[in-house]
Amino acid sequence: MHEQGVDNNYYFAPAAEPLHDYITPWQREYQTLIGKNHARYFDQNGWLYFTREEFDLFYPSYGDTYPMFNGAIGMTYEQAGNSRAGRAILTATGDTLTLSDRILHHLTTSLSTIEIASQNAAKSVENFQAYFSHSAAQPQGQYKAYIIREGNDPNKVNTLCQLLDRHKIRYGRVGAGLSGIKAFDYISGKETSVSINPNDLVISAYQPKSVLLQALFDPESRLNDSLTYDITAWALPYAHGLDAYALHERLEPKKPFTFIQNPKIVLAASPYSWCVHRRSLAESEFLSEILQKGVKVRYSAHGFTMADQQFDAGAYVINRADNRMISGELDGIVQAAAMRTNVQLHPIFTGFSDKGNDFGADAFPAIRRPEVAVLYGEAVDENAFGHIWFFFERELGYPLSAVQAERIDRINIDDYTTLVVPNGVYDFSERQIEIVKTWVQHGGRLILLEGAIGAFADKVGFELKAKEVPKKVEGGAPKAYEFNRRDGISDQSPGAVVRAKVDNTNPLGFGLSTYYFSLKTAADAYEIPTKGTTAIYLEKGFQSYGVIGSRLRPRLEETPIVGLQQSGKGDIVYFVDSPLFRDFWQQGKLLFSNALFF
Repeated sequence: MHEQGVDNNYYFAPAAEPLHDYITPWQREYQTLIGKNHARYFDQNGWLYFTREEFDLFYPSYGDTYPMFNGAIGMTYEQAGNSRAGRAILTATGDTLTLSDRILHHLTTSLSTIEIASQNAAKSVENFQAYFSHSAAQPQGQYKAYIIREGNDPNKVNTLCQLLDRHKIRYGRVGAGLSGIKAFDYISGKETSVSINPNDLVISAYQPKSVLLQALFDPESRLNDSLTYDITAWALPYAHGLDAYALHERLEPKKPFTFIQNPKIVLAASPYSWCVHRRSLAESEFLSEILQKGVKVRYSAHGFTMADQQFDAGAYVINRADNRMISGELDGIVQAAAMRTNVQLHPIFTGFSDKGNDFGADAFPAIRRPEVAVLYGEAVDENAFGHIWFFFERELGYPLSAVQAERIDRINIDDYTTLVVPNGVYDFSERQIEIVKTWVQHGGRLILLEGAIGAFADKVGFELKAKEVPKKVEGGAPKAYEFNRRDGISDQSPGAVVRAKVDNTNPLGFGLSTYYFSLKTAADAYEIPTKGTTAIYLEKGFQSYGVIGSRLRPRLEETPIVGLQQSGKGDIVYFVDSPLFRDFWQQGKLLFSNALFF
């Protein structure tokens, strides 16, 4: 039960198209059954209402679709009012909408819902039971099993399995090697023939939670209408940055999966240095903890080999020589943090590398402990602010200060080393922009996300320039008025997944593969900067899933997803797509951490 704009009439089921293919005939029938009963009461009272518009049942993350994919009947009811209405408000028609009206409308649909549920109690229970038994015996989708490769980072696999456990989705090890298996490769986006290893993780679709599993893992869900309420692609292997396959044939696990826990290291002597691979969010959590405890950390600008271990660029190096002030406590702090975050430590007993730079070289810059501020206020998208706040507080465990955007010129910005500007519609004055620009040049790091880029792009000192919007071709037969609404989709991306190219030599690309699947929720496009560097970008003919408008798609080709600009002693990071959107894009959290710490 929600509230919408003051001048909207009441909304209830049945929902708008698109409805996801996995919603059963009974769930669809129930939507109409209950809607007609609501209409009976609203008709008696002369209350206006609408159905089958705007609020669809596609993306499995709403208060109605999420229950649907778990066998329930989910519906959205929207009453006019929201935060503006108070106890009473005048509407556009000159009528008065009261709090009493709003309560009565929701009460009526509530009782109507109970009435229909009571009349259909036996049938509802029968269909609820059949939902799971049928799913276990005959999964709906074309993919019958999903493979998560053994070579994936263990902490990434653990994170996925924790999500599966919360939803009672079963999984296990394959148990025996197989070859010549037809599968969809999430990375290449193509059908291929693969060999499967005994220790690969397999999630079979032949289980009671099959519908939810397939809705979350299918590379792309079929859309019968491109006018949607929200994002149109979300597959978990992309969100979690996993090497994975979707199989067309049944495959059941033969062995149980146990969470991978790194053992505690017992040493006879303290090491010269501790090294940590950079591969998942777990290392960011580890770094957050030890930085706050005063540990000095460096990172590798290039790959190196030490003690028969190959480390890629971005690996953490904790030298005893850098930590003489806490030398006696260093090993205990590092090991305790590693145990809590399940990060594997590599003790190193020399600074002389087998291959690459020695630990005393300039190729191992120190990580500056950031003092972080994030903007909030009228101009800021409150959801975007919440995504950032949640990430820092609940996952990274790192402190940040909230600063009002409108007062950016009235605070001591030098108290902070890092300024995060969430998505929003900003109207900074020339003086405010100049203050921020000067702060960056003196050593600050400015992180701009989505719409925040627009407040600085095309201005002196900021290298990112908006890409020109091509003019529409005029002429031809006149278009109907209704055409305008659908024509607008051609310039939009309500939420699609795009495969982007990664520059792994750029610190922003450390820990990522040569590709990054980005969740694109806006139509903003910028030119590849000539002076700054582009860490992640869309290639010509890029691979994508979900809805991208026909006019927008060619405009997005050869545009940055993540850019980096050095300015004086500081730098500016441009995130055209937010890596923290709704806090479910796990690979994006690793990417954002790079911007924060490297």
